[in-house]
Amino acid sequence: MDGSIPSKTRAEEHDADIWGEFFIPPYFERLGLKTATKSTYIIGKRGCGKTMLLKYFDYHTAFSARRHEISQDEISHVGIYWRVDTQFCSSLQHRGIATDHWQAIFESYFSLYIAIEIIRSLRTIAKSAYRDFNVDDFEGLKFESIPDFHPDFPSGALELENFLAKVRRSFSTWISNVAVTPQPLLPPGKIFLEALIEDIKALPSLSGASFYIYVDEVENLVPYQRRVLNTLLKHSQRPLIVNFTSKEQSSENQTTGPEWVNATHDYRLLDLDKLLVEDERPLFFSEVFLANLSLASGNNNEEFVTRLQSIEYIADRRGSEYRDQILTQMKQRFPSKAYKDFAADALNDSALYRTLEQKITRSLQAQKTEVKAEDFFKYLMVPDALVVVPALLNRSSLTPSKIISELDEYAISGTGSFRTSWVQNNLVGALLELYRPYGRECPLYSGFDTLCTMSNNNLRNFLILCYKALEIAELKDEDVSVISIATQCRASYDAADQLIREIKTFGQYGEQLRIFVLRLGSIFRALQASPAMSEPEQNQFTINSGHRALDARELNFLSEAIKYAILVEQIETKTKGTVGTDIIDYQLNPIYSPYFQISYRRKRKLEISTKDFEVLYSGNEDEFRTLARSVAKVPKETDDRQLGLI
Repeated sequence: MDGSIPSKTRAEEHDADIWGEFFIPPYFERLGLKTATKSTYIIGKRGCGKTMLLKYFDYHTAFSARRHEISQDEISHVGIYWRVDTQFCSSLQHRGIATDHWQAIFESYFSLYIAIEIIRSLRTIAKSAYRDFNVDDFEGLKFESIPDFHPDFPSGALELENFLAKVRRSFSTWISNVAVTPQPLLPPGKIFLEALIEDIKALPSLSGASFYIYVDEVENLVPYQRRVLNTLLKHSQRPLIVNFTSKEQSSENQTTGPEWVNATHDYRLLDLDKLLVEDERPLFFSEVFLANLSLASGNNNEEFVTRLQSIEYIADRRGSEYRDQILTQMKQRFPSKAYKDFAADALNDSALYRTLEQKITRSLQAQKTEVKAEDFFKYLMVPDALVVVPALLNRSSLTPSKIISELDEYAISGTGSFRTSWVQNNLVGALLELYRPYGRECPLYSGFDTLCTMSNNNLRNFLILCYKALEIAELKDEDVSVISIATQCRASYDAADQLIREIKTFGQYGEQLRIFVLRLGSIFRALQASPAMSEPEQNQFTINSGHRALDARELNFLSEAIKYAILVEQIETKTKGTVGTDIIDYQLNPIYSPYFQISYRRKRKLEISTKDFEVLYSGNEDEFRTLARSVAKVPKETDDRQLGLI
């Protein structure tokens, strides 16, 4: 197996030409990018497949040398993907130059970059299987109108490409030395591109050419630069259409003039996270994983792979028989068990058995009751009930005798409080707490359905989990066709650890966001460690109290956490209280749950004040520990290590 293929979980790790590596998503027909007559704004969180989609439409792939046949109508959509160089574009401001001057400079830089790419796209088309334009045609191509802009601008395609590339290098040098280096001559913005394209369309073989520019991560541009691009987007029409992509929709909608852009009149807004509907995700994620394994094994021409790469088979992939076959295959590769079986396994493990016995004994001793631990262990036949007993013994409303009575009823007839609520509400939390002292391999983090839930419907996260499991299985010399539960759990922890470390690279708040995740996860773990375990599966919070509203800085921080999918916004769930109304619930991304040994399921939430939130994201360590102890409502003698705060 070619290990480099499964290791590529980011589109940036792939070459510009991804022909044969891209799999058609179920929503492909709903995109309509190739037939669009106005601009498109594509948004989607990290890992949703946005960049891979854009690379598929880019000319490197559309006119790939690996394509044996290219239809004539392909020329109607020549895609050019431009991922914004944030650092370079950020340098195009201030330094003694007025904003309106920078505005003209940036528009010229944009036309310079895109003009070079347009010429390169023609060279790629000429070398491809596209029959109506060949290398001789490219080398003989003349841009008759280009010298009109300046006598130094050559008209030949090769000469112009080399000239513009030289100008671009000179421009980079000038940007680094604006005070001492003369500004190079730049092409004059959109009008230059329009003239270039008009000369291209003068050729009968390229008369149907249209160029679609996809500007990725547009939200990272300086505000004046977004206004320049907004202007280009607003006035886009064939044969030159400017499109945007970003993690979330940009809040900068003004143009360089008095106009504004909006989704109603100026562009189509496509949210990829919403286009891939919930019941389509497990199947598509499975298809991508299995197809990548086929590619890694050298089976590039396997029927399963080629069908995923063809638009013609989208409808066939919706069939129930095909769906069941793929999902069954994934569930067999990533097996799991019912929670009750996990409880039985725990009781068959001597270390976990002793831990449970100690928990029950301590609780009984604290109550000074005559009931003994062995009275409970008579009910080994109902392990799912027995595992939650320590939590029940720490509730003042319940007596040991009452719990034993309920155990007896549950064991005999399967009815009673264990059946109606106690097991359902507490088993997952009790298992997590039972396994927590033993580190990384809690079996709850296993199984195909669990991997889908933990990935939070994000393709990249799902692939990271699956590939990590494969990697560990191979290191352990296990059968990779059926990955053990222990290996899956270790992989889940390692993936969560990797992704938490990665947070520090997330923009200007990276390190602060990482600390915030560590603190929030630790609080949920401390809540789980509460002996009574009345709220064992808290992994979300809402900010609904305090003497003030969130300020602009706090709202901006929340926005960044949501943009990078560290927090997941949820529609309000029902609350216990009768005072006030919650507006938004924020769930800690379940991909991080194995790291903290907390639940990945969206169940219960924590209500915090604006002051609590301020401590979470910007307080010092002493303030955070005080908050954690207060929220968890634990006795003073409970140490930080026991709470999971160390």
